[in-house]
Amino acid sequence: MLENFHLAAIITQGAQMRMLQIPLHQELQEYLAESWQTQLQEYFAESRETQYDTSVDIREIDFNIGYKLDEGECFRLSDYELPAWIAEENSETIRNFDAIGTNETLIDSIKGMVAFALNDQGEELMLFQNFTHSQVIRPGLSLLLDRQTYKTIEHPGLTLDRKLSAVYLPTEGKLLFRSFRTVNTFLPLADFYKEASEQEIREVLGHELLEPQDADALAVGANQWFRKRFAMLRDSRVLDQYSAREIKARSNGYDVEIGISQDKIVFPADKPAAKKILQFLNEEIFRGPITETLYETNSKRQAD
Repeated sequence: MLENFHLAAIITQGAQMRMLQIPLHQELQEYLAESWQTQLQEYFAESRETQYDTSVDIREIDFNIGYKLDEGECFRLSDYELPAWIAEENSETIRNFDAIGTNETLIDSIKGMVAFALNDQGEELMLFQNFTHSQVIRPGLSLLLDRQTYKTIEHPGLTLDRKLSAVYLPTEGKLLFRSFRTVNTFLPLADFYKEASEQEIREVLGHELLEPQDADALAVGANQWFRKRFAMLRDSRVLDQYSAREIKARSNGYDVEIGISQDKIVFPADKPAAKKILQFLNEEIFRGPITETLYETNSKRQAD
């Protein structure tokens, strides 16, 4: 079982990301240590019937967004540099962080969960789970049975996922994950993304859901930021999964203008407007829960 298990929430606060520890009763701590150990074993298909061992061949594939993972494979980023807010932390230091219970207003800013623990060899591990707003249990919306009568909770609660999104091995500086889009919400991965070529940008803009005002203005001489985001949009397949009107409805409150023409999204030629749409479609914008200021995910700056 994982030892010295501690759980923390990854949150966006203002223009930065930080962690808040989630204090656990001993019984729950032991249960979660066992549960996350099982998730860790299941993460590596080849080791489901054995104790986790970093020497097990788990078919790690160097990250390539164009590669489609098979069962039992995961992406690998060797020598991955963790962001500053987590780089120096471990299962000992995390217990000194502020607790989420004293910062309830930040619960809606949780982007992910991270568990710090030691494996059987005494090596530090960081285990990550995705987290969405639907996992917040809110007072008045949940009913608990207490002696034949239902009551609600007094404070917001949290629901954990049943599977890991990523594993980081500090001793090797190695990050293992399966979904770029999921992990990029709480760990910065965009720098490792292959840039789209001019022709590939044109192909994205030629999608049946888009109506570009001027494809040349966006495709010719596009900088690295735009090339990466067009590649991310292409691979996310979000344009295949939602209609133009569904996307416009979801843009409410994000200060992004989604124009519709004959059931297509009008993609502006103006660079600032195009950038906002790309950020929104790639889910790289979030709203501060208190000030309601818009920020760029995994950055240290306010959204333009």
